[in-house]
Amino acid sequence: MMDINTPIPIVDGSTITRKTFESQYLNPQKPVVLRGLWKQYPAYEKWTMDYFRQSMGDIEVSLFSSKQANPSETLAVAHAKMKFNEYLDLIERDPTDLRLFLFPVFKHKPDLLKDFGYPNITGRYLKIPFMFFGPKHSVTRMHMDIDLSNVFLTQFTGKRRVVLFAPNQSSLLYRLPFNVHSTVDIDKPDFETYPAMRYAKGCTAVLEHGDTLFMPSGYWHHVEYVEGGFGLSVRTLGHNLPTILRGAYNVTIQRKLDDLLRWAQGDKWFAYKKKVANRRAEAALKALQNQPPTAGNTTQTALG
Repeated sequence: MMDINTPIPIVDGSTITRKTFESQYLNPQKPVVLRGLWKQYPAYEKWTMDYFRQSMGDIEVSLFSSKQANPSETLAVAHAKMKFNEYLDLIERDPTDLRLFLFPVFKHKPDLLKDFGYPNITGRYLKIPFMFFGPKHSVTRMHMDIDLSNVFLTQFTGKRRVVLFAPNQSSLLYRLPFNVHSTVDIDKPDFETYPAMRYAKGCTAVLEHGDTLFMPSGYWHHVEYVEGGFGLSVRTLGHNLPTILRGAYNVTIQRKLDDLLRWAQGDKWFAYKKKVANRRAEAALKALQNQPPTAGNTTQTALG
């Protein structure tokens, strides 16, 4: 079994100070659940399924399926489209794998921006919020955010299970080079194909209404909708200049280079990336096995 049962700490987000948040979580880059952080905003009570049905149900939305997704690509091409109110009915009524990913809801209804702000527990916000909608049991495949921003993910309706891995676990998670994805499935781990993932160490939280998860720059995340629902993410710039520059490189040069090579080489390019990921994982696993155990711990952390 993978070591993912360590709980992410939970603190009172309605009382935490900027000094405490930055010193204990932002600067050391440690995840935390900030419970009630958004109580200060109208969205906390106002945003419900019925509210969105009534206010913008006629909008056509693009939907994505993790079952149909190509692990060699980013989520760029939608797998289905339907009216927004039909989709909200669907995720409350029926099992489906279709998710609403990075929905530009604020372009369709700018007044929503008046329902919230940007919590003053930190600064340097990228004021481009996104909403995520999904049905029960749908899963967002393992990835890290390409721009390496810090993410504040707030849940409004339903529950979501989020499993996080620190950036230094990348090799153990078989990170594909030139993008920010992995081919492993932490819910159904295949240790024969991916033996190194047995040594990856993660942490888990189940987000409910009003919970905000702080995900530091470069953290891997696996997300499952325990119940159909929705949430919103806001971001801040990476915690230091090298992280910011690396994120800018990922978004511009690296992503375009990956797209170009995939177009030019097709399946050969993906096969090459998997080969590199396997080689790095084997090296990380070998390094772990060659390290002497510490007191109370028989495995060490491998740098990715």
